[in-house]
Amino acid sequence: MVSHRAGVASAPAPPPQGELARLLEAEARLEQELARARADAAARVAQATTDAQSRIAALDAEVAAAGTTLRGQLDAERTAREAEIAAMGAREAERFERVTADRIAALARELATMLLGGMEGGR
Repeated sequence: MVSHRAGVASAPAPPPQGELARLLEAEARLEQELARARADAAARVAQATTDAQSRIAALDAEVAAAGTTLRGQLDAERTAREAEIAAMGAREAERFERVTADRIAALARELATMLLGGMEGGR
C-alpha cells in the first residue's frame, strides 16, 4: 500500500524475507519446467520432421515403383496392339493376293459394262 505524507508517496513495503525466498524458488521451478517443456517440444518437432521425411521418401519410392510398373504395362499393351495391327495387315494383304488375275479381269469387265451401260441409257 502507498501512503501519502505531506504530498510525498512512499514505496510499498518489501515482502517478508521468507516470502521472497518462496517466490524466487517458484520462479526457478517454473523456469526449469519451461526449459524442459521447450526441450520436449523441440524433440517432438525434430521427431515429427524425421517421421515426415521418412514417409515422404517412402511415398516417393512407391510413386516411382508405380510409374515403372505402369510404363511396363503400357509398353506391353503397345507391343501387343502393334502385333495385332501387323497381323491384321498381313491377313488383308494375303486376302488381296488370293484374288486371281482372271477375277480382276472379270470384275473390270463387269464394271466397264455397268458404266458404259449407264452411259448409253442416259443418252
